[in-house]
Amino acid sequence: MRRMDREELIAYVRSHREAVLSTIGPDGSPQAAYLPITATDRGELVLDARASSRKVANVRRDPRVAVVVGGADGTTLQCEGTADLPDGADRDACARAYLDAFPQFTPSLADPDIVLVRIRLTWARYGDYRPGASSSQDVDLGVPIRRVRPDDWRAARALRLEALQDEAAGIAFLETYERASTEPDAFYQGRTARASDGDDVAQFVAVDGSTWVGSVTVIVQRAGSLDYHGHPVERSRATVVGVYVRGEQRGSGLIDRLLEETAQWARDLGFDELTLGVHAENARAQGAYRRAGFVPSGVTFASSIGPELEMVRRL
Repeated sequence: MRRMDREELIAYVRSHREAVLSTIGPDGSPQAAYLPITATDRGELVLDARASSRKVANVRRDPRVAVVVGGADGTTLQCEGTADLPDGADRDACARAYLDAFPQFTPSLADPDIVLVRIRLTWARYGDYRPGASSSQDVDLGVPIRRVRPDDWRAARALRLEALQDEAAGIAFLETYERASTEPDAFYQGRTARASDGDDVAQFVAVDGSTWVGSVTVIVQRAGSLDYHGHPVERSRATVVGVYVRGEQRGSGLIDRLLEETAQWARDLGFDELTLGVHAENARAQGAYRRAGFVPSGVTFASSIGPELEMVRRL
């Protein structure tokens, strides 16, 4: 059975619409409730409850919860996570998701005694116990990664400009914010369209709900051409460029997953290695690349941002 991902989990919860929620009582014993539930675009589970209910009291005291969705159709989704009572913009986002699923509860959410409970998952397992199936697998809860689409150019531009303002941008990117911010829309439309299809360049992005949180691009450099430093390319190769992950996602393993997407793309095209250049003083980036399987090739060179070294990952 193929592993369920976060987008499929969201679709499953939204289609089933009901669940059993287990919270931890004041004496440590489990307490359960059967209730309507839905999911936000980020994969958070959302339900409503009376502020005076025991489930809310339990969550305030101990946020650990368990949820089971499904069962009647022979499939189940078992979940564990931490619950809270969101406010401000977070509550607004949860309310939109909840009312999209249950518009009939609009009057309830206007009641000051009704609160929204948000559950951020730390583990989930999908089981299919229908005749002839009988299997289960843990769900991949990571931020979804996909290749860009031509109409993504505005989001691609915004993330690129954000990356070029990062504190390490001066030793991470050859392009500057000042130059990139003055490029016309047609520039980003063309660049995104080229990266969305074909075998010359591909951009992969991590999208958390509607928020872009990471990006990496891989380009094919043909033998006999010049690379982006103006150096002759002796052997056709796939090269990683434009790596960026937002601060809140650093250390989450997202960069490893993005780089794995580029590796698979290059592997599918028949390449046996993936290369990249990294500034000699960019220790943070070098550490991330080493964790993703890259090692120094021994090649060093000077670029417009200073001394760089080449790193290679065998595919």
